[in-house]
Amino acid sequence: MKKLMTVFMFLLIATFAFAQDVTIKGKVLDGDSGEPLPGANILVKGTVRGTVTDVDGNYVINADKNSTLVFSFVGYQSVEEVVGNRSTIDVTLAGEQLGEVVVVAYGTQKKSDLTGAIGTLSTEDIGSQSVTSAANALSGRVSGVQLIQGSGQPGNDNPTIQIRGIGTVRTSAGSQTDDSAPLVLVDGVQSTLNDVHPNDIESFSVLKDAASAAIYGARAANGVILVTTKRGKSGKAKVNFDSYIAFQSPTTTPKMLSSYDFARLKNEAQTNVGLNEVYTAEELELFKNGDDSRYYSGPTLFEQGYVNGAPLQNYYLSVNGGTENTKYLFSVGYQDQEGIVIETNSKRYNFRSNIDSKISDKVRAGFNISGSLTDSNEPNYSGYGVTQLVRDMIRRTPLNPMTYENGYVSAGNAALVGRTSTGIHPIGLAKYGGKNNTKYYRATPNVYLEVEPVKDLVFKANGSVYVQDRKQSQFRSKMTVSDGVNVFSSNGLGSYMESDLLSTTSTFEMTGRYQKSIGKSHLSGLIGYTSQSFRSDYLAASNQGYNSNLLTELDAATLNPSVSGSASEWALESLFGRVNYDYEGKYLAEMNVRYDGSSRFGANNRYGVFPSFSLGWNMAKEEFMKDLSDINEFKFRGSWGQLGNQNIGNYSSVSTINLDQPYVFGNSLVSGGAAIAMANPNVRWETTETTDIGLDAVLFDYKLSLTADYYVRKSKNVLLSPPISATLGNLSPPVQNQGEVENRGYELSLNYYGMAGDDFEYSISANWSHNDNKVLKLDSEFLSSNKVLTKEGYPINSFYGHRIIGIFQSDAEAQDTDKYGVQPAGSAASAGDYIYEDTDGNGVVNAADRVIIGNPNIRNTFGTTWTANYKGFNFRVLFQGVLGRDVENGVYGTDGLRGYENLTERFLDRWTPENPNTDVSRVATNYKYNTSLFVGPALSNAILDASYLRMKHIELGYAFPNELTQNIGLSNLRVYVSGQNLLTFTKFVDGFDPEDAQTFNNVNDSYPQAKSFTMGLNVSF
Repeated sequence: MKKLMTVFMFLLIATFAFAQDVTIKGKVLDGDSGEPLPGANILVKGTVRGTVTDVDGNYVINADKNSTLVFSFVGYQSVEEVVGNRSTIDVTLAGEQLGEVVVVAYGTQKKSDLTGAIGTLSTEDIGSQSVTSAANALSGRVSGVQLIQGSGQPGNDNPTIQIRGIGTVRTSAGSQTDDSAPLVLVDGVQSTLNDVHPNDIESFSVLKDAASAAIYGARAANGVILVTTKRGKSGKAKVNFDSYIAFQSPTTTPKMLSSYDFARLKNEAQTNVGLNEVYTAEELELFKNGDDSRYYSGPTLFEQGYVNGAPLQNYYLSVNGGTENTKYLFSVGYQDQEGIVIETNSKRYNFRSNIDSKISDKVRAGFNISGSLTDSNEPNYSGYGVTQLVRDMIRRTPLNPMTYENGYVSAGNAALVGRTSTGIHPIGLAKYGGKNNTKYYRATPNVYLEVEPVKDLVFKANGSVYVQDRKQSQFRSKMTVSDGVNVFSSNGLGSYMESDLLSTTSTFEMTGRYQKSIGKSHLSGLIGYTSQSFRSDYLAASNQGYNSNLLTELDAATLNPSVSGSASEWALESLFGRVNYDYEGKYLAEMNVRYDGSSRFGANNRYGVFPSFSLGWNMAKEEFMKDLSDINEFKFRGSWGQLGNQNIGNYSSVSTINLDQPYVFGNSLVSGGAAIAMANPNVRWETTETTDIGLDAVLFDYKLSLTADYYVRKSKNVLLSPPISATLGNLSPPVQNQGEVENRGYELSLNYYGMAGDDFEYSISANWSHNDNKVLKLDSEFLSSNKVLTKEGYPINSFYGHRIIGIFQSDAEAQDTDKYGVQPAGSAASAGDYIYEDTDGNGVVNAADRVIIGNPNIRNTFGTTWTANYKGFNFRVLFQGVLGRDVENGVYGTDGLRGYENLTERFLDRWTPENPNTDVSRVATNYKYNTSLFVGPALSNAILDASYLRMKHIELGYAFPNELTQNIGLSNLRVYVSGQNLLTFTKFVDGFDPEDAQTFNNVNDSYPQAKSFTMGLNVSF
């Protein structure tokens, strides 16, 4: 009965609400020509109820008397009208086509006037995606942006972002990734995308070419991401509350051999190299049937170590409002995420305050402050963290239980002495072996003052401080473990370490802007000065000898106390300027120049000049195009520019000395100092030069938009540290300018908006990016980990190793040196082994036969988003993917039988005389010639294609009618369900996720990606 009354009351309220509707008719006209505007949108504000004008500009809509109608048309200024007692409302939209406004460096521009390559994304484009980092919102949505979510670890799920490929060479892959990351500015302040709550973001602008980014100079060589946060609006205070709960599970789970399959393959691996079998027939039966508790035959390591349905909660509250003179926005956010790997979790707290004040007609000021705290936990895992836990869940054989009947965690198995792992059980070590905690405190106060002494001339001073404090604690617990019979201590002495890394970036900027219209010409200019200084201070202390997990303070132990610390700093100082000119919005030009000085270079090379220019021609505004009514905009763009790169460390131009370098004097060891790094006082700026040609088109009454770009990006005088001769001692090599790298590619974006009837609205967007990376010049090639080569004529970090051309089908074939040459295994080469290609044809396969066998750089990225809205219902789906990216199948997935480490189920299809038609080699104990070892060299059969297509986001929501929500005191009420990473299509290794930032040994050390199901609520008061 109670449920029936609830339904009745709901219907009664809804009926009453709709009874207040009136019918409004009218016409929408172009303010310049007075002509009707067909296809103009009319929306009841705060609802999804709307309609469009017909071919004569007429419309009809039902709305409440107290509601407001919003009239809009792409390229025109929107108009709002209160219904009141009117039944007819005619509207004239501003004749000047204002166009979409895009955030650019130090200001905004109409999109129709842009001459650089800029990608944009608004919160409306994103929808209600439950992203844990704001960076993830860019995935698949902006052409030219390569974003790979390499980890799903709570608090450490920062994606790798590159704009138009890797533009610099470094001797290590990790440094290359870091030094190729774009500059991120949040409301003009250098920051990271982890610092801003996704709900606070109004829009993204991605500056991809030198013309659009050159004004940022030294910091912008790898592109720029501008984040604009939401601001307060005049009027009554408006409260917004957003909340969702998601349930996460791994996108995929590795499929490893069971104890029985491992044991029989291990026996086979032994006999294949002439050794005795390890396990008896009776033991194989025990493994198969699980008849003995001493043999682990229960849940797999992944069943114990992965969590299905791990909760993720997010809450966000904002208040905005103000008067015409002072506007404000305050927001707070809270996120609580349990990891999909045991013993991992993270909490994040965000706050933001944006205040803008008009002090007088000529003076404006503002104060913004934002901050966050991220508190994350992971297992210590013998000092290696959760990454090693995931790796061990892959490689450890399931032959030991987690605990024995005596209650102790297992470390070996007395029943299988010498025939199983003696390490602590991975799950037990994760649970009881200690914990690591990381707290990130971030705060960004920012204050600005604008003065307009005369019309069209504005001076602005802006100061900010970005403070980041990372506090870490690592506790490694001494454990009592057992092999089922014996009990003993393991996992070290019991140790604890605390560290604190405090970094501060202070920025001061002063700009002057001027704009003037003279007839049909419009001229604007910008000049500015900026200074930036950075300092970091690091302090760490540790101790050993903790016998209890209850007290882990630094002074609670007495063995081996130690302390260490360091500090570093750098500074930049710059002058910059920009001039924009357009004639009737038809002919466009822009020039930028930046004069940068960096403390990282010597006195003779400290400063660099980085210019750019760009031109545009909006052909659609020519007289000969007037009759082509389906073409609203057709603009050609061209740009050229240079940017500087200073990412070489802080003291490369001066010799550094370590004062803790003891030496022998008079048969005694005495303290002293010594040089530890070679200097190069002549090191100078690395320069990135980009040429870009593009096309922007808007067609069919602004329904279809297209953007296309072709670019060539060259990095010259590349900064790197080449290897030096060992005769110079144990010195770090000096940084030098050598080499040239090219990225060449194209980008395409399409967007279509349409209506079907009065109620159904839909849109389709798609983007595609292609990039080819190539080293044009390099004085000396670099080989990393004996498998990754950077060499002239090839992509950066190309895989380098032996090409595998098949599998020997007989012992006689394996010893046919006339046909195949002497194989690396020599006389031990047998049927079932891989055939190494003798590439130089000299009859011997050795290191000289290694060739380039793979390209780890992404060649193509793409994404497509489909949306639909119908009477309050809204639907959105995003597909994203990569085509062309090579990664290496690492050691633990292919070579476990060197010892007692597990294999994937792929090896059930290994070569045997009964199964000759396979691409998987035979198994052989301690036999290194059938695998791509962890230290190299690489083998072509282990280089895998990590291309994929993924349903990144899908969402279905419903917004309740405004007439209903107003009666319960709400201005907006929406509920939705969504999913992330629900479907993936790939030919990658079964059980492993292809979307991973680790290019080398990809499949063995990554925290898994998460797929999730989300339920959410959006409320406005």
